[in-house]
Amino acid sequence: MSLIGSSSPVGNCNHEAADTWVVVHVLHALELRADTNVIVILVGQCRSFLPAQPLTDICLAFGMGKNYRFYHINAICASLRQPASRALPVFNACCGCDTTSSFNGKGKKSAWQAWQAYEDDTETFVYLANNSLLLVDADAEPFEKLERLLVCMTKPVL
Repeated sequence: MSLIGSSSPVGNCNHEAADTWVVVHVLHALELRADTNVIVILVGQCRSFLPAQPLTDICLAFGMGKNYRFYHINAICASLRQPASRALPVFNACCGCDTTSSFNGKGKKSAWQAWQAYEDDTETFVYLANNSLLLVDADAEPFEKLERLLVCMTKPVL
């Protein structure tokens, strides 16, 4: 879908300077309905951009009234070990996000508990995050580790 010529601010963006270009794209993202997936992606990338821009401080706020939440990306990133923050977007995609389905009746909490039980899967998530275009065969170690995690996550609770 092309945004050129649309009423979207991105379609009319001809800014060359990054400082104004970024604002146009942030405004557009907010129009499209930013959600917690934005937090996951930022946490997954924070250790990539923080070394180059150490004074960067990113905060996001969502909701209104009782549903208002404030998220400090730097604090979330700091609270997770480095591999876990990089692995978070792949974990999110495996257990359901905007572009992938979740397992019926199993949410992020079940997935998080399974990940904690199999922390060695963090290496697999990081590997997949760093090689996102790689095709993984069913007999490959990353596939087998993800399969184990998903089976653990979806098994019925007795």
